[in-house]
Amino acid sequence: MRRTEFGRSPRLRLLASPAYLLVLIAATACPTAAQQAPKVPSPTLPSASPREVELEARLRKMEEANQQLADQMQLLMKEVKSLRTEGSKKPEVTAPASGAGATAAGGSGRSVGSAGGSSAQNEPGRNPAAPNYQGVSGAKSSKNTPLQADFGPGFQLQSSDGEYQVQFHQETQLDYRAFDPTGEEFARQGFVIPRVRAFANGRVTKGLDYMVSVNRGFGNLDILDAWVNFHPSDKFQVKLGRFMTPMNYEQFAIQNMWLIAPERSLFTSNLGLNRQLGVMVWGQAFNERVDYAVGVFDGPRNSFVDYNDAKDVMTYLNVRPFQNDDDSFLRDLNLGGSFAYGDQGDQDATSDPLIPRSFRVAANASNAGTANRYAPPFLTFNDSVIERGSRMFWSANVAYFYKQLSIFADYNGGIVGYADSKNAASSVESPVSGFSVAAGYFLTGETVQRRTIVEPKRPFSLKHGAFAPGAVELVARYNTFNIDENVFTGKLADPTKWSNSAWGTNVGINWYLNRYVKIYLDWQHSEFGSPVFYASPNKRSIANEMYWLRFQFYF
Repeated sequence: MRRTEFGRSPRLRLLASPAYLLVLIAATACPTAAQQAPKVPSPTLPSASPREVELEARLRKMEEANQQLADQMQLLMKEVKSLRTEGSKKPEVTAPASGAGATAAGGSGRSVGSAGGSSAQNEPGRNPAAPNYQGVSGAKSSKNTPLQADFGPGFQLQSSDGEYQVQFHQETQLDYRAFDPTGEEFARQGFVIPRVRAFANGRVTKGLDYMVSVNRGFGNLDILDAWVNFHPSDKFQVKLGRFMTPMNYEQFAIQNMWLIAPERSLFTSNLGLNRQLGVMVWGQAFNERVDYAVGVFDGPRNSFVDYNDAKDVMTYLNVRPFQNDDDSFLRDLNLGGSFAYGDQGDQDATSDPLIPRSFRVAANASNAGTANRYAPPFLTFNDSVIERGSRMFWSANVAYFYKQLSIFADYNGGIVGYADSKNAASSVESPVSGFSVAAGYFLTGETVQRRTIVEPKRPFSLKHGAFAPGAVELVARYNTFNIDENVFTGKLADPTKWSNSAWGTNVGINWYLNRYVKIYLDWQHSEFGSPVFYASPNKRSIANEMYWLRFQFYF
């Protein structure tokens, strides 16, 4: 019935017609245009019924409400436009008045500005949010270069696109060593700082890494590492400069701060080829299951000087055959080995100075002049002995990690050429060998996949109601060292004072208060093939006990 009345009413038919509705919508959406358009006289309509009058009144009210909303929207749009105009104006920035800004930014002419936000750990899988530091050029451009800052484990500055990065790390170790027997010349008990190191590393663009570090320990303050690394992919990299050589797993794959025992094994500590100048091709292949390295180096250990034209070639290979099998208990099994060969000169060429001159039971730098106070020697060569002739080393390693357990074992062998510089015709090739097996187990439940930074489940705390022990690891190691007796028969060392073999046992606890602080509590028992000299006038001993406390801080 309503549809019939509606259809019969000429007035309602006009109000409901498409043309009238389009005019109404246009006036509502564009009120300004509707106000400026000429007024059209309302058509003459026939008299309306009360029902039609009521409907027309309702439509008028709706039209007035729409007009009010359109007016309010127009005002809001004007305000938004005004705010956008003000926000687009850049604030004026005053360039640094002195050269301090260039120094702070690494000599680039940029200075550090304001910072805001909260810090985040710079590790994979962690929240990357970090403060933004605005770099401002004081000479050529006012364009801002945002930097992100993170801390943990090192302090890091990185461009927002990840293209440029610099990290700063620091390592300090303080030891207290007590010996039995102790003596005047060697094995003095007391405090010593074996390492204080500062590192700066990062990348100057993606694919080009670098590191520069300095060290002060038993020796003098000096450059430790200085290298650049071309890094087009993880599968293929090229490193040039001074860095750790790829000779045996214990030296190349484990940094000193994450060793099971406080120092490396007898063989690696005394005969490891350590840091040298050279170039190395290295990387990870076959879906990161294979680590490889091939390098050419000068030859002298811990030296910046080469004494002959011959170079050493070193190779390294480590395989994790079950790495991609997450359900296998052999997932973190490592198998590998390494090989090195080189010529250290002959009687017609300049030969290498002897480094190290003494083999010791507990030293990270046997060539240092002051190490003899806190690292008893079991063999010291005569002062006139030099390294001459071919040198060859080989090693085989097994490393296994499962839940809280770490196990590492290796065998090292080789041939080292020695000579007495006072007798040009003399030359001795001495076979050397050593074996080591070490294990660690976390009593507090921390799991490991390799020897690296430990994050305790409950970092150490003495707060009331929130006591936490940190991480506690039980450790043990047995290792041996042997060099041929021809060092005595060839008159290179005194057999009445020294021994050509040694073996040692370590038992202790590693206590990780948090990810930055580690404390070693270690007992080391060393034995020798024959009694060795330890104090004047002629005190000798067949064994040595060492009680070892080390405080280590690293970030």
